[in-house]
Amino acid sequence: MFIAADEICPPVVNQLFLDGEGFFDLNKWRNAVKTASAANPGSRLILKGHLAGSRWVDSGVTPEVIEIDSGRWDCTGPDGAPFLEKRLIPREGPTCEVLLLHGNPLRVCFRTHHSVMDGRGTLLWAEDIFRVLRGEEPSGSHSAITDTELARSVQAEYRTPFPRNCIAPTGQPGKPARGVTWKRITIPGSFKNILGQVMVISAREAWKHQQGPVRFSIPVDLRPLDKNVKSTGNLAIAIYVEVKQDSTPESISYDIKKQLEGKRECMIDRFDPLICHLPIGLLKRAGNYRIKTGTMNMKYGTSGILSNMGFIPVNVFKKVFSGGGFNSNILWGIPPSFENVPFFLGLTSRENTLEIILTLPKVLADNNRLDNILKSIKNKLIQS
Repeated sequence: MFIAADEICPPVVNQLFLDGEGFFDLNKWRNAVKTASAANPGSRLILKGHLAGSRWVDSGVTPEVIEIDSGRWDCTGPDGAPFLEKRLIPREGPTCEVLLLHGNPLRVCFRTHHSVMDGRGTLLWAEDIFRVLRGEEPSGSHSAITDTELARSVQAEYRTPFPRNCIAPTGQPGKPARGVTWKRITIPGSFKNILGQVMVISAREAWKHQQGPVRFSIPVDLRPLDKNVKSTGNLAIAIYVEVKQDSTPESISYDIKKQLEGKRECMIDRFDPLICHLPIGLLKRAGNYRIKTGTMNMKYGTSGILSNMGFIPVNVFKKVFSGGGFNSNILWGIPPSFENVPFFLGLTSRENTLEIILTLPKVLADNNRLDNILKSIKNKLIQS
């Protein structure tokens, strides 16, 4: 599915950034990536075979480490960062890479194709690279369990597919355009029920344009379900939260809590296990059809995706993501490019600071809509 999505609107990759200070020793980084990637072969995968014979194999090729002068990029949007448009090719490789970005501040970017890793898998790989940079042994990960296998080991119930009737927080499409764009803002302060708050604010943005269902999906990491699973793979399945006119951040937090208690993140559609048997070309045609009909009808499977990377204490963060002469102090990431998703918002927080990154299809981002939605979220968030 993610391979097809990448062919529709590339690149469909996780892009995790660490801002910091110090210096880059290219040879140390290359050696660290080589050692950490050998311990995490999920970073070296390429696709072999077709249809039901498709399989990921370890290419044995270490992901590239590339130094780039990014001094003119302000990291608030895509302008000035053409290196983030590079595709990672599943059949040829690489499917992962590390960018060392020179500028003020220094930045490291871990890029992983979404078909081989999710956000948490990317973090595990990055954590091991920093372990090696500090002279420690990598923890490693070798589990080949899939998301559906892990989910079915916990939950026997299937999920009924939702109708494609959701409205978007952005309103109706503008002039025809393909591709996506994004923007990052940083908000000082500490916030409670952040997911609930953002959902309520975003739903009210949608209802400014028209009435209709507002439903958000939240990717949930399945790794905590089995402590023996150590994997960089794609082990996230979403739960879905419908926002009503009378919903509050507290009621949404309660809904999320009850869904997780009921292991609803492990409820897959009956169709999901069959996807790997379908030609990628067919999935690509289906994806393009959904983009076209969503744009025409202004109705979507979900109003958007909200991904919360969570809170990492500064003292823990600096210890885990420093080494080899580079010391991190900020973590953030760009949500992947899904043109059929009208709204993809990523969150990460640290002491007294919230990072928000919003990705929108270009057809929904014109007339300053990207800026206006972020401004509305920023102005309406209530600090704890």
